[in-house]
Amino acid sequence: MRAMKLIRALCVAVLAVELAAAGETKPLRVLLTYGGHKFQEKEFFAVWDSLPGVTWAKCELPRQADMLKPGLEKEFDVIVLYDMVRQITPEQQTAFAELLKNRGIGLVATHHSLASHTNWPEYTQIIGGKYLFQPTVIDGKEYPRSTFSHDQELRVTVADKQHPITRGLADFTLHDETYGGFYVAPDVHVLLTTDHPKCNREIAWTKQYGKSRVCYLMFGHDNQAWQNPNYKELLLRAIRWCARRD
Repeated sequence: MRAMKLIRALCVAVLAVELAAAGETKPLRVLLTYGGHKFQEKEFFAVWDSLPGVTWAKCELPRQADMLKPGLEKEFDVIVLYDMVRQITPEQQTAFAELLKNRGIGLVATHHSLASHTNWPEYTQIIGGKYLFQPTVIDGKEYPRSTFSHDQELRVTVADKQHPITRGLADFTLHDETYGGFYVAPDVHVLLTTDHPKCNREIAWTKQYGKSRVCYLMFGHDNQAWQNPNYKELLLRAIRWCARRD
């Protein structure tokens, strides 16, 4: 445990030095969504408080879904999704898509946000994937119901060693929840994979949606995952890349 804490501290210190060397003084402004799924709130928000070079605010969905509209790009650089809400209103859907497609703001989707907005097909196009609660036909192909498994050890392989989010990272192991049988759009750029038998091969990717850069990271069920130094490193890199600070 003590060794893990030292590693985490080193990762944060190295990132701070890199930011200073690059002349980065303006913090990244993040809007963090949550809601629709229970989680360890105290521990999760403590991780966010510890992120270097980041200021953040909460957005509870669906209660505050009206925030996700054109003009938000003036207040925040990136939206990070950690919600699992089943739906927002059609008007809120239109405003959110307009923000991403025509205004442009970074979007990092994480963990169970893959299962959000069950009946909104455009959301699947936005983040590049979909957790399926029932057998579904997408683009003429039949997909079975998706699965999940808690407390799994994932061997994570870096599929793209040159992308800014993963450049220089070594393969690693993470204790987390797995998702199996979910849909992955053919146009995503895969960053990380796993060979875990209860999980999809693709577990992290990037894509473009209109004027917005998008990244999906499957990680983040609980504090065991959040305290892995690779989780925080990937989250920070994804935020920076989506904000075009790479």
